[in-house]
Amino acid sequence: MIIPDDVLLKTLWNYLTIESLLLPADVIIVGGENDPGLAGQASDLYKQGFAPLIVFSGYQQPGMDETEAKMLSRIAEQRGVPTSAILREELATNTGENITLSAAVLKTQGIHAERVILVHKPYMTRRFLATAEVQWPDPKPSFMVSHQVISIDNYYLKLGRGEVIRKMLGDFKRINTYAKKGFQTPQVIPEEVQTAYDLLVARGHQVR
Repeated sequence: MIIPDDVLLKTLWNYLTIESLLLPADVIIVGGENDPGLAGQASDLYKQGFAPLIVFSGYQQPGMDETEAKMLSRIAEQRGVPTSAILREELATNTGENITLSAAVLKTQGIHAERVILVHKPYMTRRFLATAEVQWPDPKPSFMVSHQVISIDNYYLKLGRGEVIRKMLGDFKRINTYAKKGFQTPQVIPEEVQTAYDLLVARGHQVR
């Protein structure tokens, strides 16, 4: 029996997307991306009292008029987060730098974080957490991870099916390769998840 692509894609999505049981934290770190849902989730967590501070991280991608950090922080302010509760890190060009440079921003502000909530796109939450567990300088805080609550089908509608598939496949590939390079903690990959990825690539889906 041939497994439909949509079933394989949901298998990957469900593996890559994780959500922690959240506790009050010292800061929310938002990874760089041009997805407004990240700012929305961070804003909701702030207003629910999970942390008194948000750090938005991310550089100015080609074609963007402003940095990812500025765009996301502007959305957060529009959603009622006060400017005094926001810090921006506008140089990070990748996930590792989202972590290391955000940690550096906190250090320059004299902020010692013992608990950190990480916010990213749903399918990047596993790798964002795994990256923080290696890249954050010692002493490392306790990490939790969160994301916008949204189905894969609605995420397609939001950002485009092809774009989501390319990026999700790329993120899974990095789960495999980046742990070997020491960029993140190793992840257990169930056989059915690896098979889903291999079949999708074999069927011609591009990996970004």
